[in-house]
Amino acid sequence: MNPPATLTLDAAFALADELEILQRLPRAGFVMSGVVAPQTVAAHSFGVALWCLMLIERMAVPATLDRAKVLTMAVLHELAEARLTDIPQPARRYLGEQLVSDTERRVVDDMLAASPAHWRAAWHEFEDGATLEARIVKAADKLELMHRILMYEQQHNGALARFWHGGVNCRWEGLDAARELFEEMQRRHDQRRT
Repeated sequence: MNPPATLTLDAAFALADELEILQRLPRAGFVMSGVVAPQTVAAHSFGVALWCLMLIERMAVPATLDRAKVLTMAVLHELAEARLTDIPQPARRYLGEQLVSDTERRVVDDMLAASPAHWRAAWHEFEDGATLEARIVKAADKLELMHRILMYEQQHNGALARFWHGGVNCRWEGLDAARELFEEMQRRHDQRRT
């Protein structure tokens, strides 16, 4: 069955109803770090969209950049968590990234079966990470994470030092503007520790 060109009323409400859980679903890594009242997945997705906007404003972007696709990716990038929950990094290491990725792809394809085809295409493009639009959203995903950690550290909320180690959470995806933002976050983190 091919996805429809437009979103029907029934499909819109079915998706919105299912995704409502993301407004209540806490991010697992923060729960495991002892954060009181941790950020929800939906709040994270809003933050990713905001960091995409700020990142694009700090970049010399080509006229061909598809800003609508960036927004679509940012809004939908955590879609699978409505069914799989937020799988924390320790679990991902044991399960293996390939298994998690393959499962998320199947879940998203199922969830977006009644949605416009370009939504599913944008989600897959984000996952593949090869285009400029996808790299912007991937960098923004980590920028939002590390900014949230800075905010929790300022509030003395949780044990978050592990997020700074190894550079895994400061992936700038080859974007100088993202690298500059991560460096500033690291500077602010270091400044708070002294």
